Amino acid sequence: MIRKLILITALLSANISVSIANDSVSQTESFINIYSSLCIKHVNDLDALRKKLSPLPKLPSDKASHFLSGNEGNAWPVPDKNGTFVVAIPTEKNICMVFARRADTESAEKKFKSLFSKATTPIESKLTRDEYKETDANGKTHTIAYEWAVPKALRGMLFTLTTASSENAKLQLMGSAATIRK
Repeated sequence: MIRKLILITALLSANISVSIANDSVSQTESFINIYSSLCIKHVNDLDALRKKLSPLPKLPSDKASHFLSGNEGNAWPVPDKNGTFVVAIPTEKNICMVFARRADTESAEKKFKSLFSKATTPIESKLTRDEYKETDANGKTHTIAYEWAVPKALRGMLFTLTTASSENAKLQLMGSAATIRK
């Protein structure tokens, strides 16, 4: 009887672990899709994205400030079947950010690297950041950034992903897309 109970408990635990893993993979897919369809697609014209998002409900300013790092701007909740994500765009800055509370950070890093480690000619991709850091809010974080630019151009695009794999992290993913001066 105890053996059966242990076996049933083990099977249930395995199913729960698989379910949680599948949920985090689905959340990662949703994150990448939102990041791609909003931030990456509009990186060169964030005013168009601001206009597109303007009729949608925004986060109250006290909650939005967390996602805007103290800058003026707006943040929008983006409900998805796999969770709620947040898109934040500071005013008068050339950056768009997407945040996910929970996700599979390893999968997100792989997808991010596959998207940005190579670019189509004549654009060149350059890894500009790959660092780990200990933070109070999220524990150990990993930031990866790629710069895309045409050789000798004065401007480029910077794509950044920060992950936090701790289950206690307030946010596990933050992706940003920005236009930058070189």
